[in-house]
Amino acid sequence: MNSSEFAVGAPIVHPIHGAGILKEVAKRTIRGKPMSYYVIDFPYSDLGQVMVPVDMAEKVGLRTINDNNNIEEIFSFLSQAFTEAEEEESKSFHQRYRDYLDKIQSGDLIQVAKVYRLLCRRSMLKPLGTKDKSLFETARQLLTSEIVFSKDISNEEASRLLDEAMEDMIF
Repeated sequence: MNSSEFAVGAPIVHPIHGAGILKEVAKRTIRGKPMSYYVIDFPYSDLGQVMVPVDMAEKVGLRTINDNNNIEEIFSFLSQAFTEAEEEESKSFHQRYRDYLDKIQSGDLIQVAKVYRLLCRRSMLKPLGTKDKSLFETARQLLTSEIVFSKDISNEEASRLLDEAMEDMIF
């Protein structure tokens, strides 16, 4: 992604931390070399701020917010019936955890939604373990933060919409 696509004051997505606001492009001198950093605030997270070198933005996976149409596709995906492959999910815990973590860290909102959907379903069948619960909460936060900025609504409203989408999930 071209760094000129990011405007100060506009929402921006970090693949691991979710959606935030690009507060500024800060200049710092590191080991005698001038560097520019995107300073991103995350108002809907306990994280606070993250600084990402401008020249690493593409490698890190910074991107603009998905538009409302893409968010509607996410809601549609979340309420779909489960496939046979999803039903089986016969991987060991460690394989499944690694797969889920990779999907969450990909920055692809559909992949994050897949993890959220599978873990939501799993939580309805039995209590989630500590690591699964952590992944579930991370996926939820990533989805919610992007919904907030995409639809220009409150965090509470975004959470409600996400919950409603999951209520429509077909087993």
